[in-house]
Amino acid sequence: MFKRSFFLFFLSVTYVFFSLQSVYAQQETSKIFESGDTICFLGDSITHGGQFHEFLQLFYATRYPNLILTFYNCGIAGDNAKGMIYRLDKDVFIHNPNHVFLMTGMNDVIRTLYFEGEASDEIVQSRKKALDEYKRNIDVLDKKFEASEISPIYLTPSIYDQYSKIERENNMGCNDALTECSIHLKKIAQQRNATVIDLNSSMKHIMERELQNDSLFTIIGKDRVHPESTGHFVMFHEILSAIESPSVVAQISIDINQNNLIKTKNCVVENFQVSSDDISFSCEQNSLPFPTNKAIDKALSLVPFENDFNKEILQIKGLKNGKYDLFIQGVLINNYSAEQLNIGVNLSTQVITPQYKQAQEIMKLCEDYRKTSYQLRAVPFMEFKYLRDYVGANQLQGKQIHLNKKLKAIEGEPYYKYIKKSMDAYVEILPKQDSLKNRLKIIEKFIYKKNSPKNLEWRLIKI
Repeated sequence: MFKRSFFLFFLSVTYVFFSLQSVYAQQETSKIFESGDTICFLGDSITHGGQFHEFLQLFYATRYPNLILTFYNCGIAGDNAKGMIYRLDKDVFIHNPNHVFLMTGMNDVIRTLYFEGEASDEIVQSRKKALDEYKRNIDVLDKKFEASEISPIYLTPSIYDQYSKIERENNMGCNDALTECSIHLKKIAQQRNATVIDLNSSMKHIMERELQNDSLFTIIGKDRVHPESTGHFVMFHEILSAIESPSVVAQISIDINQNNLIKTKNCVVENFQVSSDDISFSCEQNSLPFPTNKAIDKALSLVPFENDFNKEILQIKGLKNGKYDLFIQGVLINNYSAEQLNIGVNLSTQVITPQYKQAQEIMKLCEDYRKTSYQLRAVPFMEFKYLRDYVGANQLQGKQIHLNKKLKAIEGEPYYKYIKKSMDAYVEILPKQDSLKNRLKIIEKFIYKKNSPKNLEWRLIKI
């Protein structure tokens, strides 16, 4: 129970009631996107099977619920800038995007040209030729973006892990070539006044920092090429840090010593009441917290995402020493000391809050969206990579025969199983493309139907 002396500033009465109709805070908005925008992610296998675009979709759906965005995965495994030029109209521009994230380079540099030891003059020339071709093709892509009045967002290639001591053949020097790709991208972006995000340097910085303590550390998968969840979250954080400013999910600051002064960020507080034993109010936040899971725990220890973008702060100054139970919508969330509340507690990691549970629903929908998009990519993968020279009738049977011949030609290659699996997926997905595209639209509708924050009742009771 609060002591009588604690409430002397409330006219020195034993029971005090205070009500504030509402405290509003301006709703935050995205710096780069507008509602209705369509965003394409053009890239190779790191985009095709990656997660960074899923994390971006989840962030925007939870942080800016009124910002309706449509995301398209336009990645194709094994592709390079030349291949992206070939399919740009039919695979990317067909979506009428407002923005295109472009990431290529990993296949353009031809990784097999790099190895430990001295290279012959012929190899050196081949390396230079590959880089020169990459630069020419990037210039072509940039001109096509400009002609189409599309705002590109250039991503330097994610790193090739030539640094870790993991047991895997090391194409030493490959990431140095990707650094050359990055330099050219920055030059193009500067000339065009376009956005460029240096994934390579930021990922390399983390690698170098962490390898000082663990020679087997990597934020890339075991193949040194494809980032797993950790690497994709690091990429997502770097992208977000470049295109948005650090912001809070919401912040409620109450100072009891100053006549219950209430300050808010990105939320609305109403019906504030305080009595001799509790404080209560209703709050409608403009955003939901960003939900996390064990798969990205490692990434959260590598980048300051929680501090930069996932703070849901409750701060109450002037409380007497002791412990306080926090209830939201009648659910006991946790108990906090007066000292903790005076500093401010971050509720974004409290997985039992109603707002977090709501965010988890959005996370599941975004995951389903990515998985459905990946299924659909089986079709353009085959049509733009393995059916480019097909001249028969537009029938699945003829295409299967053509694909089987292609498969026979790569028998024994290390990527044979992956291509066979992809070809089987193409045969399965092709007849149900339309239903899967419709499923994407339905999932998107559910995302924007379920992501509106609710007005919740908060209550703080002294234990």
